[in-house]
This record gives sequence, structure tokens and C-alpha cells, in this order.
Amino acid sequence: MSLSFGLELELLLGTRKKSSAHSSWKSLAKDLSKRLFKAGIPNHFNDTNDTSQANYHEWSIVQEVTIPSQPGKNLWGIELVSPIYTPSTFWATDLATIFSVLHSSYLVLPSPHCSTHIHISSCSSSPYGQGSPGLFTPDQITSLAKSALFFESALDQLVPPERRNNPYWCQSNRGNPFLAGRPLSQCLALVEDNAMGTMREVVEKMNLFPADSAYGKAHGRKEDFVRGKVYKWDFTGMLPPGEGGSGRGTIEFRQAPGSLTSENAEGWITLALAFVAGAVSMNVNHLGVDADDQGATMDDLWDLFAGGAEVLGWQSLGEVERLFAKVG
Repeated sequence: MSLSFGLELELLLGTRKKSSAHSSWKSLAKDLSKRLFKAGIPNHFNDTNDTSQANYHEWSIVQEVTIPSQPGKNLWGIELVSPIYTPSTFWATDLATIFSVLHSSYLVLPSPHCSTHIHISSCSSSPYGQGSPGLFTPDQITSLAKSALFFESALDQLVPPERRNNPYWCQSNRGNPFLAGRPLSQCLALVEDNAMGTMREVVEKMNLFPADSAYGKAHGRKEDFVRGKVYKWDFTGMLPPGEGGSGRGTIEFRQAPGSLTSENAEGWITLALAFVAGAVSMNVNHLGVDADDQGATMDDLWDLFAGGAEVLGWQSLGEVERLFAKVG
């Protein structure tokens, strides 16, 4: 299996010296762009947050409005969006260079508002020139959806507590109106029962959002609707824009916290890629058979990652091994 991925790094940055303080987010972004260029990282300043194809051939810098900036303290929320990589390319080297620039020139501060998002596609499905036309199949997406539910409690142990069920940006997919209140075994059976064999059916079961939510009411929704960016796993990239998706053929893993180092970012990328590769390549039809509500054990999750690493041709899981070691 061949995969492609893109990365969104949300950061809270400040300047090291008062004499080099920036008067605005744009000032900081332009300064960072110049420093990255000098370090050999092609990039551009995307002040309109344009998501068209042209913006994914190199790194881009965008404003991240979900990270509260603090002008009085010279702290600014910023997002770095990567080009499209494959697991075998030089992405880890690029990350090391980027974080070297960040730490040498700025203060990189922890914030509960920051996260690391990884968008993953079948290499052949990437709309940005990676491979030939094609998509994850509905069966593969069903396998990934079931895995996201079955392994959720184990995967939660690898992330900080505040990322285990954030009410705004990484809720449990089991909290959506279609699955809410049901035991795990029933959730898995419902996702498996893709009677129409369509992508939309799977996406709705994982990313339905209530019409009576504050967001739904504000947008005049009368019926529950698809909205993926509030859940741990966002499947809406598999749908065309007219159906509530982006049409990019990507699955987004949204649960990872903000990355303060290149090792942090590398670990979350490795985790997401290995999880997806394992979930869509291995036989997961047994998931849900006599499943209790806790789902997978940590050993089960490790086996999934190991299988994914084998599919990707990796010799080890690198930073993921360290995440498991912390759990003990």
C-alpha cells in the first residue's frame, strides 16, 4: 500500500528579545517565512488560507484563529501547512530544519489550543500530483472507521488527557448522533452494515453532527448534517464539496496535541500513518465480535501499528515506541 500525507502544525510563537518584537501576526509570519527560506525550506505566506492545489507544493504559513494571540505578551497563533509527502520522502529532515529555525529564532510555547493534524490519502488518490487516479475504497474506509472506534480507548492512552475528548475539536466519533449512547459492539456492527456500499454512508455514521447544536442552530440546520472537523477522525475529505466534504480523498487524524519539537511531530505522523496502513490492510472483520465497551488493549494497538509498519516497509516505529514506553 502507498500512502500520501500532509501536516498542519499549530504553534504559539513569541520572540526571544523585546527588541525584535512583532507588532502583528503578519509581521511574525513574514519574518518566519524569510528564515525558513534561508534554511532551505521553500514556503509562501497564505494570508487568505486558500486551500487550492497550488498551496500544497511547498510549506505555507497561515493564521490560526483557534489559537488566541496575546499581542500584549507578543505571542501569536500560527499554523504551518506542509506540502504533500509520502512516507519514504525527506519529511523528517524538513521537520528537523523547521523546528531548528523555530527554536533558534522564537519562543515555542505549549498551549492547549494547539494541535497537530495529519491528512492521509491513498497515494493514488492525492489530487496534488502524487500517483495515478484512485481512492480509498468504501471497504477500506469501513475498516478504518471500525478501527477508529475499536482502538479508541487504547489510542487515548498515548495522547495527553486534554486530547482524549476535547468538546470542540476532537470529540469521540462515538458521540455523533448516529452512534451516541450505543455500546461499542453495536457501533461496530452499524458501521460494518454499509448496505448501500457507498462512501457517504460510512462518513455519515462517523461524522454526523447535531442540528440542535449551537453551530447547527447558527447555520439554520433543520436536520443532522456531516461535519468532521470536530471529531478525532474526520472522514469528510472522502466526500465532494457539494456533500459536505472537500473532495481531496483524505482522512484527517485530529487528536494529536501541539508539537513542540520535530520528534513530537514525527511521532504523531508515524502513529497516524501506521494506524491507517494497518487498519485498511489487515483483516479487521473480527472487530466487534464479543467486544466489550473498552475495545482494544494496548497490546492489540501495538499489533496494529506493527502490521501497519510492515505494510509501509518500516523497520521500526521510532517515536511511537517511546509513546508506548511512557504508558508503561
